[in-house]
Amino acid sequence: METNAVEKDAKRIHEVTGRPMAECEQQAQQIAECVREMCDRVVEFYYKKKDGSRRQAFGTLQPNVIINLVQDAPNKEQSPDCVRYFDTEAQAWRSFKKVNFIEYVA
Repeated sequence: METNAVEKDAKRIHEVTGRPMAECEQQAQQIAECVREMCDRVVEFYYKKKDGSRRQAFGTLQPNVIINLVQDAPNKEQSPDCVRYFDTEAQAWRSFKKVNFIEYVA
């Protein structure tokens, strides 16, 4: 994710949550780092579910893992407000809203 995308995500998170911009920028940067890490390995991360509970996830975007699964990915257009990943525990595609991202384990 390029710097421009991180800035755009930070502004969107700020608009939705009303939190301080510095905090939103930090969250957007962490999301970008998490997505970059998922391209290389399985990443443990956390986000808030619709019901407000904290969800632990183990996801990846590694080409060698998802190459045969791309055809199983949802065909609908993905919102720029969401991150789609392959859940290695459920062996299924999942997504979360960027505003609900909490943290990832580096």
